[in-house]
Amino acid sequence: MLIIVSGPDRVGKSTLIAKLADVLGKDDCLELHHAAPPRNQGSIFDFYKEDILKWIDSGKGYCIFDRAWPCSYILEQFRRNNLGHLEDLIDLELWINDTVADGVVHLGQFRPWHWSAPLHVEELKEEAEHEDGSWYLRDQYVTRMQEHEIYQNQLIDFYERVTMFPNVQLTDSQTPERVLAMCKNALLESGR
Repeated sequence: MLIIVSGPDRVGKSTLIAKLADVLGKDDCLELHHAAPPRNQGSIFDFYKEDILKWIDSGKGYCIFDRAWPCSYILEQFRRNNLGHLEDLIDLELWINDTVADGVVHLGQFRPWHWSAPLHVEELKEEAEHEDGSWYLRDQYVTRMQEHEIYQNQLIDFYERVTMFPNVQLTDSQTPERVLAMCKNALLESGR
């Protein structure tokens, strides 16, 4: 099973992934974190193909992506003003469907802004330690607040309109065992 964990910053994705990996066991689970796409590839999504092939070659039964193509598709439009690359995203999902087929599920971690806002403020204060104006902290706070809302809304739209793979949407904390059961159930309900 390939589990694609997505969600805004500071909503608990890394904590969830660590718990899932512990339950699955390090010997049978590969965890891969993705940052912004490299700019030196033919497609904005090529590095995901490389990591999927790395997982297949590893022989491990599970792979968890901490962010992936939903992030590149949605956040990169907001953060780096790219065009989203919907056609490339469709090509990627068609390739994944042929390569991995039945075991791909999206796992969305959602939280209200007030849940993650204090974590953002703490991080922004560290980043702005040498900045003089309080306006900087305020501007960055508002930018992150807007990004949080946009990403959540567009991620739900991605799950409903774009991706061919099933999804599980979490709005609160669940045990890793329960999350894995939900993912397996989503796959079964989708006929995969």
